[in-house]
Amino acid sequence: MRIISFTLPKPFPLLNHSIGQSRFALTRMRRQMARSVAAEAAHLRPAEPFQRAHVLIERYSAGTPDKDGLYGGAKFLVDALTTPRLLNVRTEGARQRVKNKRGLGFVVDDGPAHMQLEVRAVKCRLCEQRTVVTITEVVA
Repeated sequence: MRIISFTLPKPFPLLNHSIGQSRFALTRMRRQMARSVAAEAAHLRPAEPFQRAHVLIERYSAGTPDKDGLYGGAKFLVDALTTPRLLNVRTEGARQRVKNKRGLGFVVDDGPAHMQLEVRAVKCRLCEQRTVVTITEVVA
């Protein structure tokens, strides 16, 4: 069983922050999240992505968010942990599309067959805010 753990310097943005944003702003938020995960954990990436994993995300912040905003806000972070995959092209000559194109390859997919997700909110002082991500391989 392998365990990967890393800390992001800031708490991830909540769902309320992204509601009503333009698609360009959301793309910028996705890119920023992928860059921050890559900066902190690129050297921890496994050679092969975990087939099954338990992902624990702990958001340390001064306030305590509601549960749906907490899980919704973790989406960009979870997407950054997955593996990019080419989608099927339905019509000849169509542009090739990629699922999770900003994924860094820690876990195969974020579906329930591959990932058990647990997100926790931890109240702390303003100077201690951060996000801690722990990925534990689940061996069947």
